[in-house]
Amino acid sequence: MLVAVLAVLFVLCTGVLAGALIAVERAVVPMLLRLPRRTWSEVHRLLDPGFDPLMPTVNKVALAAGLGLVFLAPGAGAKAVFATALAGVVGVALVSELRNVRMNRRIDAWADAGEIPDGWDALRSRWARANLLRTAFAALAFCAALGGCWRLWA
Repeated sequence: MLVAVLAVLFVLCTGVLAGALIAVERAVVPMLLRLPRRTWSEVHRLLDPGFDPLMPTVNKVALAAGLGLVFLAPGAGAKAVFATALAGVVGVALVSELRNVRMNRRIDAWADAGEIPDGWDALRSRWARANLLRTAFAALAFCAALGGCWRLWA
């Protein structure tokens, strides 16, 4: 019963991560890349409260559920597929914390100071590339989590 609950929770969390990041990648990033300097900074800063603290919380729940499944799922095949999904979730967390969140703090500081430095467009491009990477990790995690469930109930 615990494995089934963890599997459903894991699929839901990885699905939310993948869905949100795919939506950002397909809709928000292209819009941000078209905005001028001042507008971009303001819009980017206004988006963060909509994602934080929800997305980090979803990621932490996914990490816990995935870790539980790696140890509790019956059979080596299911454990391996859930481990792959867990690796994707870890990838999302690492890219988010080491790249996007750090850049978000710099962007917020610029907006608060009212001054955006030269080279801002390079940071914007790096942020977009990091977002694409974490989106790929999230999609991998979701697909593998579905595969792990298939292994459990097939």
